[in-house]
Amino acid sequence: MGMSDRHRHGGEGMTFGERLYELRNKNNLSQEELAEVLDVSRQSISKWENDKAYPEMTRLLFMSDYFDVSLDYLMRGIEKENNEEKVTADDADKNSNDKYKTKNILLVWNNFLSNLSPKQKTLFMLLYVLIICSLVALIVSVIYLGGYEIGKFIGYLTK
Repeated sequence: MGMSDRHRHGGEGMTFGERLYELRNKNNLSQEELAEVLDVSRQSISKWENDKAYPEMTRLLFMSDYFDVSLDYLMRGIEKENNEEKVTADDADKNSNDKYKTKNILLVWNNFLSNLSPKQKTLFMLLYVLIICSLVALIVSVIYLGGYEIGKFIGYLTK
């Protein structure tokens, strides 16, 4: 597909590369300028726009914020509702959106973990274990102190 084919408007039916090309042009950015913003090479932008490669999740999230579009639009061409006050058909839509948010968070988390070096992974796991142990200690101390205070209160009542 050549650049002349990229005059279509709207997200659905377009590829990721076509949407990126359109967003970049709407914002009057050259490939070099966008590459500098994203800290990648101009060749990477070219590959993305020609659907020969895809960016990492962290860069997709940054582009979503930078161009003020949803990840759904960026990846699948699905536009979000402009009317925020419009009532959804049912609560299933909200639950579906929550599932997508959770899925996006998990994708970012997975991408974050996969990009850590072995040493960073070890340190991160130690931090994770330390946080879990701290939470367990906090819960145990609250239960213990709560039980102690309740015991004192019951003792006070039975006097």
